[in-house]
This record gives sequence, structure tokens and C-alpha cells, in this order.
Amino acid sequence: MKKGNIVRYFPGNNTPDGYYSFFDYIIPWKKSQRIIIIKGGPGVGKSTMIRKITKELVERGLDIELLHCTADSNSLDGLIVKDFNIAVIDGTAPHMIDPKCPGCVDEIINFGEYWNESGLRDQKDRIFYLQAKVKHLYTRVYNYLKASKNIFNNIEKTYASFANRQLIEAKAEEIIEYVFAGVKRRDKISHQRRMFASGITPEGSINFLDELFSNVSKRFILTGNPGTGKSFVLGRIVDTAASKGLDMDVFYCPMNTQKIEHIIIKELDIGFVTSIKPHMLSYIRENDELVDMNSVLEYSMQKHVEEDINQDNLLAWSLFDKAVKTLSDVKKTRDELEKIYSSNMNFQVTDKVGEQILAKILSYIS
Repeated sequence: MKKGNIVRYFPGNNTPDGYYSFFDYIIPWKKSQRIIIIKGGPGVGKSTMIRKITKELVERGLDIELLHCTADSNSLDGLIVKDFNIAVIDGTAPHMIDPKCPGCVDEIINFGEYWNESGLRDQKDRIFYLQAKVKHLYTRVYNYLKASKNIFNNIEKTYASFANRQLIEAKAEEIIEYVFAGVKRRDKISHQRRMFASGITPEGSINFLDELFSNVSKRFILTGNPGTGKSFVLGRIVDTAASKGLDMDVFYCPMNTQKIEHIIIKELDIGFVTSIKPHMLSYIRENDELVDMNSVLEYSMQKHVEEDINQDNLLAWSLFDKAVKTLSDVKKTRDELEKIYSSNMNFQVTDKVGEQILAKILSYIS
């Protein structure tokens, strides 16, 4: 039997405004067969169980979406069997999720039933200390990201002041005409899933662009400095696709959660990628359409501010790196918490729970 495929993305992210989640935009509750929400503390085996279930499902030829965690990019916050609208998700902080239609669609499995309470009570003071330290460090992370964003915004405004708006709009119209010419409107409302293709993590800025866009036949690769209209062009594409009733996966920017960075329109087998630092495709295909948005800039007008832009870039990325370094400190602290909880867990029982969840999933797709 042919193995299933895996694609990965981040359902939530560390942003200048704190932790931001798109969980509710990823899983269509009303269309779902079953959503299994796992509750429990750090280190109780949620990610390990999700990984084991994924392995079994992929071996059975099922395509899986893996939801990665920005607190640790190697950890998993969930899986989705998209063709069957089945999900297993971690519903604990910071991405708190509770049932919306208990019993008929979603259910809770509480891993807290399988830990040694007396052992955890013995570590109460240490747990409170580590939790407070994590909270303090996250505040520093978000302050660094906010400061970095403010400087990046200055850079964007500077470049935008030298951009030819008519050329930006012409680029958008040219792409829209190429992509949507002859595409008839579907007799349905467009469904847009929102998520992140890249994450700000303790390991740095991690992205899954190559994997996400590997099976898209036609790709438009947008490059260019901030303020050159990339997000504007993508916004116009989303609006046009929505007006034709096309479903989309829309990926947003962790540094600005209102800004679109990438799009996949599966019904047209077309993708749009913003390939810039810190998220760049590792390879370009022969049939990729390259869209250099720097072509809208009046270079002769910006020469006198180049040094200021360079200095701002250095400062903005330095603050970004401080945020990543602090996230690494968060992870070290959370690792201590996980050790406390994992040493007080009955993993023999949670392994059996994982087997029961797998059996339940298979019963829905058999």
C-alpha cells in the first residue's frame, strides 16, 4: 500500500501581540466527523501520541496535516485527516480549545487522569516558580518582537514612499487576469482556512514552504523589499478567488497577523509564495513565475535613505534575534516543567489511550 503524504504548518504563532491562534479557522467544526481534544499539562505525552497515531495513519495510505508548535518546532499540537474531517488536537494553553458540539462532533480526553497527583504536589513550589519564569520570559519575547516590528514598519513605510502605486495595481491586475481568465464562479461560498507557513520558535524562524508548495503545479514567487505591494497583490488575489467561490489555504505573517504571505488555491492547482528573509523557498522550478516587486520602486529617489534603511534593518533583526534567544530560554524552562510532569505520568495507560483514539479514527474512515 502506498504511504500517505504529510504536510506541516503552524496553527498558532509567537507574534508582537502575544500568542496568536488560527485554530478556529483551520478546522471546520460543522463539517467535521470527529474532533478529539486532548487536555493535560506539559510533558504528559500529547505530542508523542499524536506522532504515533500519524505514523499508523500514514502507513495506511492516509494524507495527514501536522500542526507544529512554536514553543518547540519539533513538537506537535495536532493532526488532521483532512479528507475525512477528523482531527486530534492539543487543547491546552496557550491554544485553549473546548468542545463546540460536545458528543456529536467533539470530545475531550483528559491526560490529567493518568498522572501521580501526590508526586506533583511534592513539586508544587518548583512548578509555580517555573510557570512564573515562563510567563516573565514570554513577556520579554513579545516586547522584543513588538520593538522589532515597529522598526520593520518604518522600513516598510520608507520603501512604500518610493513605490509607484499604479505599477503595483497593474501587477495585481496582470496576475489576476492570467490566473482567473475563464474561471467560472462556483455555486458555493468560498471557504478560507487561515494558518502560518512559518513560525517564530526557539530554533529561529522555521518554515514549511518547500513541503507545502511541493505538489502545487503552478507557483507564483513574489520577491521584493517591504512596502513594495506584495501583500496588496495577494489580498487582491484572495478577494478575486473568493468572489468565484474558490476554497483557499491562506498563510499569514507572524510579525503582522493581518498580512497575507502565501496562498494555495487547490481547485486551480496554483500557489503564491512570498519568498523573502526569513522564509525563502530552497529551490525554484522551471515553470515558476517570478514576480519581482522591487520593479515598482523609484531607485533614484531612495539613494539618500539607504544608510538609514540598512541601520534600521540591523537593529530590527537584532531585536528579532533577541526574541528568538529568549524563546530558547523559555524552552529550557518548559523542559524542566515537562521533566516534572513526565516523571509523574503513567505512560502505559496513555499508550493504550492512543491506541483507542487510533481505533476510533479508523472506525470513521473504514
